[in-house]
Formats: sequence, structure tokens, C-alpha cells
Amino acid sequence: MLAIVPTPLGNLEDMPPRALRTLREAAAVYCEDTRRTHKLMAHFGLSTPVLRYNERDERDHRRLLERLQAGENLALVSDGGLPCISDPGRRLVASASRSGVAVTVLPGPSAAVAAVAGSGLPGDSFVFLGFLPRAPGKQRRILQETAALGRTMVVYESPFRVKDFLALAEETLGPKAQCCVVRELSKLHEEWIRGSLAEARAALSGRAELLGEFVVVLHPQETPEHA
Repeated sequence: MLAIVPTPLGNLEDMPPRALRTLREAAAVYCEDTRRTHKLMAHFGLSTPVLRYNERDERDHRRLLERLQAGENLALVSDGGLPCISDPGRRLVASASRSGVAVTVLPGPSAAVAAVAGSGLPGDSFVFLGFLPRAPGKQRRILQETAALGRTMVVYESPFRVKDFLALAEETLGPKAQCCVVRELSKLHEEWIRGSLAEARAALSGRAELLGEFVVVLHPQETPEHA
């Protein structure tokens, strides 16, 4: 069986008990970065072997799939949150299921869902866009097409590009479109900036340096209707 296991976004107190048991009982834990996962395992006193999984490496993919087909119970984690959601794992899940291998997913931390819940914007229906393409033209087109649905949008962004993205979003959606910028979700320096796109951009524009991971929640309407 393949177990997709969520891990904390930053605060280790968010580690679910069932996830700990699954990692403890697995024959091996596959991950993006063995350094980060070794720290997680050591913190909880887990000694299960930790191996790197590179989804783009055909040999890695084949070796892992062969172990699953041989009947081993393996776990897949990402650096934080739920694998397969803007993180590696989708290809492995698809291959395992096609091969008749059982796949289970443990519910747990997800930056996108947590950001929507705390944004104050409609969460009854939202569009998760993950990391957008780098090209401004492609970003603009995706925002325009999604805005036409009238739904809340969720974007992951780098601290090095978040200012430029907010400027493009304001130009595309208008300054009065609603926005919530979440920085370092669940971590020591967690920060929430809520308001219009113009207000959110202004709040960050004066900062010489931005650190941490960002989730940007957007809604194209000035006063979105809640369900």
C-alpha cells in the first residue's frame, strides 16, 4: 500500500497521530528532501528508513513502484503539507493505482485550505491555482479566466516575486478586488494581511526584504457574496 502522509507546514504540533503511526509502521518513507524529513523523524523518535523520491527520475519512480507491487507498505511525504498538492506525488499515485496497488490518503495540513478558511473570503467554492507560470502574460490570462467564474482564487507565491504578482493582480482584477496575503502560515512569524488588492500591495511595498512562504487568496468582487 502507498500512504500519502501530510506533514506540518511549520508547527510540529500539527503532526496528526495517525500520520505518526503510518510513518512508524511503513517499510520506508519517501520524501522530497531527506534533510528536512530526517529532522521531522528525529523530532518524533521515528527510525523508519528515509529515502529521496525524485518524481522526474524514471529510475526512482520505477524502484518505488516495484517495491509497492512487491507488497511493501510505503509512505510518501513532502517538505510540508499534503503531497500531490503543488508537490510531488501525482505521478506515483496514478501509476500505483493503475498497477492495482492500494493508495490511501491521510487528511491533514494544507496551506491552501487553511488560507481560505482564515481569509474572510467565500470558501464554499474556490479555485486553487498553485504556482502560476512565470510569464506575466500567462499569469494575466489565468487570472482573467478564473475571475470570470466569480470564485475565490488561491495562489502560492515566492517572497521574491510576491510584490510583482500583487501588482499584476491589481492591474488585472482592479484595485478594489479583495485579497488576503498569508505569510509563514503556522510558523513563528505568521502574518495575515486582509483588504483590497491595493491595500495588500501597499502593506508590502514598503518592505525592503520579504521572507517566508506566501499564500495569496483573491476574489474579483469588491464585496463578495458569502454562501
